[in-house]
Amino acid sequence: MSLYLANVMAEAEELLEEVESWTEEEVEELPKLYREKAREYRGLLQQGEE
Repeated sequence: MSLYLANVMAEAEELLEEVESWTEEEVEELPKLYREKAREYRGLLQQGEE
């Protein structure tokens, strides 16, 4: 794996961890598109844990 790809993957993991840490109230305050995507990502994370 190239260094660039490793950096991109690390950044994506950090962002997903951040989204996962948000409370529902914080998600609700986001603009509609971001709110929908945050919920989508959180759902994917929950599926991955099963």
